[in-house]
Amino acid sequence: MSHVPPNKLSGLLRRLALRLAAPLGALASLSTIAIMVAVTVDVVSRNVAGRSVPGLLEMSESALVATVFLGLAYTGATNAHVAVDLMTDKLPLPVARRLAGTVWLAVSAMVVWFIYASFERASASTAASEVTHGLMEWPVWPSRWLLVVGFVAFLMISLVNTYLSFRNEPLLGEAEDFREDDELSTREEAGS
Repeated sequence: MSHVPPNKLSGLLRRLALRLAAPLGALASLSTIAIMVAVTVDVVSRNVAGRSVPGLLEMSESALVATVFLGLAYTGATNAHVAVDLMTDKLPLPVARRLAGTVWLAVSAMVVWFIYASFERASASTAASEVTHGLMEWPVWPSRWLLVVGFVAFLMISLVNTYLSFRNEPLLGEAEDFREDDELSTREEAGS
């Protein structure tokens, strides 16, 4: 696989992207576990006591938002998103990389719009102290801010992938990125 050797900026961007995405991915995973525990407790409560535990459904909804939107950056940084490579696998690598860069650039533009819209909605929700009305009132506005955080982090990953693509370098999460962060730092320092 021929590509441009990584420069110092590429290495820095890779490290920053992985350091941003990894904690958000961990939080998304914890949110998934919280959903599983909440659903299990609610099912047991319904079968044993004949009623749901107030707040578990609402908490699960908020945790689902965290799972999806905090996990976006991690998915982009590990190249784990859904992709169909039927066409790009047939193209020469430099052409495939430029095509990927164009797609990541378009994604970045869309995500800027998502950030704007989500920020506007989260601000309005916070100002109104928006809550859901189920078995209990549950604040919605914190979940709306999770969308903003998730989209901003994903924008960072998207911009890094755009840069790497147009430099004809492997994207975040491609085979060369699957190493420890410290090993990457050590290798770059040895090369300088």
